[in-house]
Amino acid sequence: MIIDTHAHLEPRMLDISRMVEKLDAAGIDKVVLIPAMNDLLPATPERLLAIMRWLMQRGWGRPITNVVHRMTLTRTGDLRLNGQTTRIYSRPDNDTVVHILNEYPERFLGWIFLNPKNYADGSSKHIIDDLESYRAHPGMVGIKLHPHWHDYKTACLGPILTRANDLELPVLIHLGFGKRGDFRSLCEQYPKVRFIAAHAGFPFYQFLWNQASRYRNLWVDLSSPYIDEAIARAAVKTLGPERCLYGTDAPYGFELSGACTHTHNYDYTEIRGWVVRLPISGRAKDCIFSGNAQEVLRLG
Repeated sequence: MIIDTHAHLEPRMLDISRMVEKLDAAGIDKVVLIPAMNDLLPATPERLLAIMRWLMQRGWGRPITNVVHRMTLTRTGDLRLNGQTTRIYSRPDNDTVVHILNEYPERFLGWIFLNPKNYADGSSKHIIDDLESYRAHPGMVGIKLHPHWHDYKTACLGPILTRANDLELPVLIHLGFGKRGDFRSLCEQYPKVRFIAAHAGFPFYQFLWNQASRYRNLWVDLSSPYIDEAIARAAVKTLGPERCLYGTDAPYGFELSGACTHTHNYDYTEIRGWVVRLPISGRAKDCIFSGNAQEVLRLG
């Protein structure tokens, strides 16, 4: 079995019927969907991504990368890349994922995407109400957080994570720089939350992997062009396969060779190939592909 723990519901790039066809062809059995959080992104040159990955793997390079990141954010919280402003959605539409789960209950699961900045009046009740409302839908497995692009310090996540800790929910989190990515405090304060650091622990990578032995409630997913095959291999080598989950970040990042459009051309074989080529046992690969997800997401 293969479970993609990190994929986006973005029908403007890959509609659900084509996604199902591609999943069937790639042998991917289940996908945990995240509602779209932005307008369509302009293509990012691979050379620039490679430079950013190189910098973020070095302690001295992360502050430089953070400066570059902050320069891409507008005052209204949108993203400016290649001279184009892309809207970031403050409130991703979880209802779109619920709809797909109702249509394809055997194929898809969902993350509940929450943003504490939507509850700036200080009332924790409403964010917990939203969590409980979506959690009631079959197939919604946990919480998705994005302090990197929603631009908040992780210290403000107390109400959400206190409830997640009570419920022992998994949380997929795209960490940010500095106080927007304080994974150590999160793991220590909420020991019953099973944290999955997206994209192999972006933007910390090796630093996070080296700390992970202290936190038994911390995993990473191996998704997205935020990483490459070398980073995926290093993560598995340092953390062990039991702390790594398969994910894609589809439909972003990897297009079929020769594709002339960004629409419907996601290549599901790329990251799957990274796992297949790992110099580990078949049983260890099975852990990455599905075993760890079944444990962390409590899929039974």
